[in-house]
Amino acid sequence: MVKYKWFSLGDVSSSATIVFDNLTNMAIIAFLLTKVFGMPADIVLRHIIPGLSVGIVAGNIIFIYFAFRLAKKLGRDNVTAFPYGLDAPSCIGLTLSVVGPSFLLFKSQGMTPDTAAITSWYVSCACTFFIGFVKFVFSFFAHKIKHALPTVALLGGLAGVAVGLIAFFPLLSMLELPLVSFMVLAIIVMVYFAGYQMPANLPAILVAIVIGTIAYYIFQIFLTGNMHLPSASNIQLSLPSLALGLFSQFGLAAKYFSIALPFALLVIFGTVSVAESAKVLGEEYSPKDLLMVDGIATMLIGLFGGTAQTTPYAGFPAYKKMDARSGYLIINIILIGFGAWFGFVNYIIDLVPDAILAPVLMFIGIEIAMQVFIVCDKKYYPAAIIGLFPSIARMVEIKLSSNPDLVSMSKLNEILYTVNNGKLSDIAGIVTFGNGFIITGTLFAAIVYYLIERRIIAAVVTCIIMAVSSLFGIIHSVNLDGSMYWVGNLPKSQQIIPYEIAGGYLLFAVVAVLLWAYNRGKPINLHH
Repeated sequence: MVKYKWFSLGDVSSSATIVFDNLTNMAIIAFLLTKVFGMPADIVLRHIIPGLSVGIVAGNIIFIYFAFRLAKKLGRDNVTAFPYGLDAPSCIGLTLSVVGPSFLLFKSQGMTPDTAAITSWYVSCACTFFIGFVKFVFSFFAHKIKHALPTVALLGGLAGVAVGLIAFFPLLSMLELPLVSFMVLAIIVMVYFAGYQMPANLPAILVAIVIGTIAYYIFQIFLTGNMHLPSASNIQLSLPSLALGLFSQFGLAAKYFSIALPFALLVIFGTVSVAESAKVLGEEYSPKDLLMVDGIATMLIGLFGGTAQTTPYAGFPAYKKMDARSGYLIINIILIGFGAWFGFVNYIIDLVPDAILAPVLMFIGIEIAMQVFIVCDKKYYPAAIIGLFPSIARMVEIKLSSNPDLVSMSKLNEILYTVNNGKLSDIAGIVTFGNGFIITGTLFAAIVYYLIERRIIAAVVTCIIMAVSSLFGIIHSVNLDGSMYWVGNLPKSQQIIPYEIAGGYLLFAVVAVLLWAYNRGKPINLHH
């Protein structure tokens, strides 16, 4: 019987990659919440970060077990454990669309910053638990759901999040201190976009962060006379604890489930795809098992105070090529799991300046947005591009609602419900198009895809789904906080907005059917 060699030298280099990925995701969450949204740092560093590590540790342990089980089944000693960690799109997307905006909303409603932070934290934990539950349920029929929506629709909606939220907000942070942020951006652009190489093939992002951080503190000496290094006293024991308050906020959190659901679906679809990449290399992991464990780990994250989901990573072929076994996941557990609990991760997050992380975030946003154009055929580009706009509207909405110096909350609500001769105000258009932005972008892209493919029934059904969803506020909610409702329960003066939007989708379907019927049997003539 062949004995599984669970550790190799390849695990050392592989661990550097996966540890850096998870550490970067944690740092990004901390940066966005504390610097962009102004959330109190204590709740982020003492509760959210340790909570995230629970899912990483739990998932990695079970994935190591899967590797041992597969090695025994195959009779091989070099099986690679499936890479697993925090999901970057949801780390950024949920932070920018749920955690941060709900914190600002609760503050605008009169809550103190601390109370608003705790409430938004519980709401976000509930959303994370919901995501995990969805993944667990869908794990039983993961293969069937993969074909429910076209790839261009899923990636198009995500590309909108990438451009409108993930890339744009960090750009603003970069412009606050371009002296060092542009230097970091130059390294990233040269290596990842222009194809240049780093000396000794060093990892560009790691080098950029190290050089940028050093330069930042050097400039601090020249500009202020002090390096302003974070105090080592911040290294404190921060063991994860149950955030049971999430159950008391489930009703409040439900309004954000329509935002959270697409992130769950992306991981569901993605898990089936990444499992296939391992199967091609001769190591067959069950998508059902991977997704079920991921769902449980994500629910644990929510229960212990985390605000993002985990995912099986897409880089299995790369880890296999590096001859990784299971050792790299053990290293990940030690450095990320225990590092978060004993405060070392928090210290590193404090040490790296915002202006240094911002170009990395911008790069991630660009990379995510590019995928839809890399993966999809050119004829589907219009579908991909139309999926961008709801997230851009959401970005504008966040800036408007979070900046009382620009426009007060009372004025914003007054303008929002203004309708002149059936014409919605600009603010109404921005807010309603931005609410439910991920679902809207995904389904709008799907409609265009179906029409290009001459799948008229699918296009009409999608139009009807969007029309009905708008009447319930699942998408295009007229409320500034994006909450759901039945249109009949809205004040009479506000009902015209969802009725107009729903009617627009239905008329879209009617026009599509008429033109489809007229063009039946005629040659296809795409103008791009």
